[in-house]
Amino acid sequence: MSQPLILIVEDEAIVAMDLRLHLQDLGYAVSGLASTGEEAVAMAARTRPSLVLMDISLGAGMDGIEAAHHMQGMGLPVVFLTAFADEATLTRAKESGPYGYLLKPYDERTLHSTIEMALYRHRMEQELKASESRMRAIIEHALDLVVILDQSGRVTYSSPSAERVLGYRHGERYGTPAAELVHPDDLGPYAAILRELIQAPGESRAVEIRILHKDGTPRLMEAVAHNAFEVPGVHGIVINARDITERRQVELDRQAMEAKVQQAQKLESLGVLAGGIAHDFNNLLMGIMGHAGLALMDLQEDSPLRRRLHQIELAATRAAELTNQLLAYSGRGKFLVEPVSLSRLVDEMESLLETVISKKAVLEHQFAPDLPLIDGDATQLRQVIMNLITNASDALGERTGKITLSVGTLPTGPLTPCLAGTPPEGESVFLEVKDTGCGMALDTLGRIFDPFFTTKFTGRGLGLAAVLGIVHGHHGAIQVLSEPGLGTTFRLLFPRSEETHGHDLWQDRPTLAYSSQGTILVVDDEETVRSVAAATLERCGFQVELATNGRDGLRAFRHRAADIRAVVLDLTMPIMGGDEVLAELRSGPGPGATVPILLSSGYSSSDVAGNLQRFAPIQFLQKPYNPADLIQKIRSCLGE
Repeated sequence: MSQPLILIVEDEAIVAMDLRLHLQDLGYAVSGLASTGEEAVAMAARTRPSLVLMDISLGAGMDGIEAAHHMQGMGLPVVFLTAFADEATLTRAKESGPYGYLLKPYDERTLHSTIEMALYRHRMEQELKASESRMRAIIEHALDLVVILDQSGRVTYSSPSAERVLGYRHGERYGTPAAELVHPDDLGPYAAILRELIQAPGESRAVEIRILHKDGTPRLMEAVAHNAFEVPGVHGIVINARDITERRQVELDRQAMEAKVQQAQKLESLGVLAGGIAHDFNNLLMGIMGHAGLALMDLQEDSPLRRRLHQIELAATRAAELTNQLLAYSGRGKFLVEPVSLSRLVDEMESLLETVISKKAVLEHQFAPDLPLIDGDATQLRQVIMNLITNASDALGERTGKITLSVGTLPTGPLTPCLAGTPPEGESVFLEVKDTGCGMALDTLGRIFDPFFTTKFTGRGLGLAAVLGIVHGHHGAIQVLSEPGLGTTFRLLFPRSEETHGHDLWQDRPTLAYSSQGTILVVDDEETVRSVAAATLERCGFQVELATNGRDGLRAFRHRAADIRAVVLDLTMPIMGGDEVLAELRSGPGPGATVPILLSSGYSSSDVAGNLQRFAPIQFLQKPYNPADLIQKIRSCLGE
């Protein structure tokens, strides 16, 4: 597939050049840079880009909104770039049908997701338009079939189009009962309408009915039957029928396409929601996790309160994982791979799983001893287990039944039958969910991993599709056994890890006894984050300078540059974001060019830090973090 071609329309040359670098890093091709509306329209007509990134304000002459109207006429999708806009400007912008808005400043992750959603939406709309064009062509070129029946329902006349529509030569069906051509399932309604119409001179009835082609295949006909027994020269039931089989299929395809476009818009909204949660929700969790960590540092090693504080930390960690799950659904999730024990994972989830299954279901566990570890993302694997257990509970419905959750090992290889994925070579670690529910037929079994396909009520169709994506991401495979009325078994096969020790969320965190001196600048808009960071650093002997936004942080650094040994910098802040502060500090000679910087954010390091590595030395700390994590990172920044 060729690279999407993107036209940049931006009157600030530095911003345009920087945007081009970001786009090229993301794998897009840039068709050109335009600084005026007139230049943009001409360049778009010449290069026909896949997408236009358009600044709303372009100085004198044609502005971005007017230029976007021209792009709309060319059928090109436009995403607006703007730092701010009043209500009147936004109203004008909406009329040009933009495919999205990017508020300056924006990070590379937001840029990438906005472009991909706009391109996907445009593709869906183009396919939808093509589908509608096909439907119009079918309707315009369809020739009606005309049939006349006598009072006994036998054919006395059929138009020449019968051969094209149903495969019968002209006159071949004369004198035969029309009922012989009706699909068996439609015979009842057909006979009822015929009886009723024969008793109603001059009246008509409209109906959709399946008629059998000469080759035996059913054709869906849209028919109007009229009682013309009193019409001279006719004396019968006149039926005008049109074959709408293809048209109905096109309508179904169009509805499916519209659903995909709507889903693209929902995913875009979910991405915005996840972004807000990643910042705001994780900042709130900082207060819980941070103060619990500080309290742990104050307690003796044998204090009975340590276990309770660990429970608080673990609950906060689980809450933070909700953010990662939302980011995964919006296309922004990343796998954090580490050695994982499936037995331990299932054991930790036991009480939670009991709450999500039907009250009439019994959940049983079967664990193999000394189970090998797998290399995986514990958060994603929890989501897989939750989805499979929920699916099994739904299969039971209101009936009493049993759900069995098993983990173990078994030998696998290329010949191991799997419904999805490639089975690992050698010994696999399996996770199996078996239910005694309704089961599935073969035709259903072949579609269970299709996106948005569901045999359940509306809104529950993403579960197994998500399972498939996560298992593929772990280089695993899926076996499914099911029979109607006998239940279903899902068995996930994972390659075993070379590691023998996994990550333990329950282990006691080290207090990291550490003493130093100097000043650390903490720049974060959340008071909770600032207070936890300040308390942690002060107990290590540092003086702490605090700032609530990027602009104040720059001012504080310049005032005390000689004293500041490191900067803890939040990426998402009002007035001036952390990425702008970082660029400003590194822009020239002086202390700011070399001071160690610790970036913090609710997003993962792979999401936000990749395009900032040119500003080294920097390190990254994901929120929410505990005091021990902060101390460890500061020591690393300072080389102590």
